[in-house]
Amino acid sequence: MISDRPERLSDFGEKAIVPNQPFAVSWEMVPEVVRVSLMPVSGIQPLTGEMFKIAGGVLETAPSEAEFKLFQEAGTQFQMIHLVLSLAWWEDSGGEITAVPFSISAVPSSKRGKVTQNGIEFVAALNGAPVEPSSDTAYVGFDPFQGEHSLFSTGGGVAFDFTAGKSPIDELGIVIERYFLALDYNRDDVAEFDEFLPDDQSKKAYLRNRIKKLYTPFKAVECRRIWGLETPIELFLFQELLSRGLRPQCQCIIYPDGCVYQSLYDVYTDVEFRRGQNILTEADMYLPDKRLAIFCDGAHHERAKQQKKDAKIGKQLANLGIQSVRVPGRLINSDLEAAGDLVSKAIAG
Repeated sequence: MISDRPERLSDFGEKAIVPNQPFAVSWEMVPEVVRVSLMPVSGIQPLTGEMFKIAGGVLETAPSEAEFKLFQEAGTQFQMIHLVLSLAWWEDSGGEITAVPFSISAVPSSKRGKVTQNGIEFVAALNGAPVEPSSDTAYVGFDPFQGEHSLFSTGGGVAFDFTAGKSPIDELGIVIERYFLALDYNRDDVAEFDEFLPDDQSKKAYLRNRIKKLYTPFKAVECRRIWGLETPIELFLFQELLSRGLRPQCQCIIYPDGCVYQSLYDVYTDVEFRRGQNILTEADMYLPDKRLAIFCDGAHHERAKQQKKDAKIGKQLANLGIQSVRVPGRLINSDLEAAGDLVSKAIAG
């Protein structure tokens, strides 16, 4: 469960609690590039050139007879991985309840605290049955920052009955997809759908991070952030801003020419990519209509050297016509409303 919640969150009432009725997800809050990149992530992963060859160039979610034989003869083991969507808030728009997401994580299936693994027979037995995203197939008491949860429900309304009207909505992790990760594969043979990326450098960085985030076997029960907010203080401020009618974008890369793009799979942390792209900074949140970059600063930002660096970035952003506001993590934890006021004052000028 997410700990150290500011008392201010209790002022948000039902909007921060799992709704008592079915709801939809505001998918437009998830960057299109993230949604597109996740579309092929189902069935057996990663896809390889060998799999395409033996399947005649067409791969389905369920393994073909040729694939089944390939993995059976090789004795390949698989981990079942869930892609989990975390929600921060819900709104009633014309009688339709929609929830605002703040994170997508990859979480391994586990038993008694250990990651489980199975052969191709187990994968085939599920027959590639699709996952229907709902509050029925979900993690309860889910903390995407620590990778912990108190209950996993595979259906039957258990998760919804357990959480509706009672539990914080940000601790409901909805399973939006699952895939079976092969524990042994040829990394040089991985086939990626990367035509939406602009150049070879971006594609190489994308593949490296794709392997790191999605295709590296889990050694322990944990969660890997695919997209979204990185820390609890970011989530708390995000919820405060949502309560004020603001909808900031999460994790935005800002370039020296003033262009702003939402981050994809932490590609920006790839050293080669970052140097080649000459990235100015990454804002924890960004309001495009206000041209406002929002930073949630942890304790290390109190150091003199870091403050000097932050001030330099602030000046560079100002020269690009982008305002910036730095919100101390200590303030978010101690007085969330005052933290939100800093953002509101920056918007008001």
